Amino acid sequence: MEEQKKGLTLNGITGMNFLFILNAVAIIGVTIYLTIHFYDTLYPTKLGGAGSLCNLSNFFNCDGATYSKLAHIGGIPTAFFGLIMGMIFLFSALMPSEAIEKTVNAFSKYNVVGCLLLFLFSLGALGSLCPFCTVYYLLSASAAYLLWKGGLNTWKPDVKVTATWAGIVLIGGFLLSQHTAGKEKMKGALNQGIVEQYHKLADLQEPSTESPFKIHMSTEKFSDAPIRISVFSDFECPFCKVVAEQMPELIRRYGDKLNIQYFFYPLDHKCNSNIPQRFHENACDAAMLAACDAKKFAEVHDDIFANQEKLKDGVLSDLAKKHGLEGCIGKEENKNLVIQTINAATQFSLKSTPTIIVNGRKIEGTIPSAQFFAIFEDILKAQK
Repeated sequence: MEEQKKGLTLNGITGMNFLFILNAVAIIGVTIYLTIHFYDTLYPTKLGGAGSLCNLSNFFNCDGATYSKLAHIGGIPTAFFGLIMGMIFLFSALMPSEAIEKTVNAFSKYNVVGCLLLFLFSLGALGSLCPFCTVYYLLSASAAYLLWKGGLNTWKPDVKVTATWAGIVLIGGFLLSQHTAGKEKMKGALNQGIVEQYHKLADLQEPSTESPFKIHMSTEKFSDAPIRISVFSDFECPFCKVVAEQMPELIRRYGDKLNIQYFFYPLDHKCNSNIPQRFHENACDAAMLAACDAKKFAEVHDDIFANQEKLKDGVLSDLAKKHGLEGCIGKEENKNLVIQTINAATQFSLKSTPTIIVNGRKIEGTIPSAQFFAIFEDILKAQK
């Protein structure tokens, strides 16, 4: 019987080696997602930008990391280096040799050190944690543990193997950097056009009446923030939901310079006399529920939009119980509050929802988050 060699990958598909392979495949999957998320977020090609699979809350989200200085190195997404690490792990398991395993063992240690530094940077500098990045950190630690437990333990990689993978990194990194440069060039041209269009819009000034319903406030007075957004919205409007889901992303990036107030504009004759018929039959009821307690508004606002598809099924009564707002729907006082914010729309000749007032200029409909960012950056640059 052949004597078993020392090494995780040198004895065929053992139990530990199989776990190592699965771990490597998971690393590859996670880093591919993060690379795609990087491009979808910074260079969106569709309405609303990147998907929200990775954005769970203000603390657990991928956007904080994606917009940070460490999101890329010379135009190469940082996730690409994690992808290479996963490929190295998988290659070592499928094409075993002592030189490759020693190299992988050393790389796994360096990788864990890098993961620890990125983890601390996220907590300390960003104040948020990327869920998929965290999964990568855990998978990296698992790979390092398996290699330490059953592999050829060393901190010194093989020179020839290292040179080979360095060449792969250089070629792949160069191609990605060129791809990023092309995206950046297109983004610059697009952003310039968006900013020019924004400045051509009439300056209608801020709403004459300030709304008591705030989504986010960075200053005590609404008018004191460099960037001021007033949203006229309907809880049953699908595109209004898109805007509502963009708000956390805008707040994460510009929260200390941004104020957002909300104006009800239900497309429902029940409370909006500008609408000839009950087009959205639950919109007024939803607005009255959200208007019941200004302190709870932001939370109720998010909850109603999250359950938009269920409004016809009577979910509003469940939300009222959840937030301790029973009896608010149909209450005359709340209806009057909704009507007051509806009346503020007269100043802007409102035609549809959503309508967004950014520092006095009216944007009708939805635009990608990247276009908001371009407008915001221009506003901040001008105010400097």
